[in-house]
Amino acid sequence: MSTKVGKVARIFINYSKKNGAYAAALLDGLLSSHFGEDEIFRASRSVVPGADYSKSILECVAGCEILLVIVDSDWSRRFASQAHDANPKEDWVSKEIGEAFKHGKVVIPVLLSGAERLDESSLSGVAVEVARLQYLRFDYRNIHQDVRFICEQLVRICPELKAV
Repeated sequence: MSTKVGKVARIFINYSKKNGAYAAALLDGLLSSHFGEDEIFRASRSVVPGADYSKSILECVAGCEILLVIVDSDWSRRFASQAHDANPKEDWVSKEIGEAFKHGKVVIPVLLSGAERLDESSLSGVAVEVARLQYLRFDYRNIHQDVRFICEQLVRICPELKAV
């Protein structure tokens, strides 16, 4: 299932509902204004009513070009090696990231205000791989500047993205 019939978004926003939801929604809105709503997937907006949530998300991860991982100030704590004993079937953040790696997608951590650079030595699972990746920043003090830079980098990675 895609966001629109026959079209899968090129950019998938991965986030935790606990702390990253507001930033994910804001980033979704700003990127959608720049590239068009059909190019951005955020589960709570993009999965259509009546669709199989699991299937829709996994298909969209498999079909996207870039997965943006929203990293809030608690992200490292949630993925700390000693704390990550949760059932991975219930952890959609990890599941989406793992699916993106499995399909060879570009995964980009987006560090929010207060989030420190990730330290792989204290993380487990897919978070270790995320920690090794070059990141972008999305800070509430520099929203417009950061979004402009994020858009430039997304086009650099995926030239098919075009500004609306």
